[in-house]
Amino acid sequence: MSFLEKNFKQLGISFIKSYTNFILIDVEKDPGPIYNELLKEGVIVRPVGGYGLNTHLRVTIGTGEENERFITALKKVLSK
Repeated sequence: MSFLEKNFKQLGISFIKSYTNFILIDVEKDPGPIYNELLKEGVIVRPVGGYGLNTHLRVTIGTGEENERFITALKKVLSK
């Protein structure tokens, strides 16, 4: 979790502090395009608009390797 939080801070992405196996990140816009691009990279996250969080994605905390893969894909998607 600390690895993801550190990277979100470096990327300027707000997140809701979590004590569970996932973190909600705020992409500050419609998360649909980011969600779709991450899927193309083989990374699955979940939009949570159904819970009133219309600009957030749910990111499950994985293994160290999975978390690194997610951050690499996220950086690639955000740079487009």
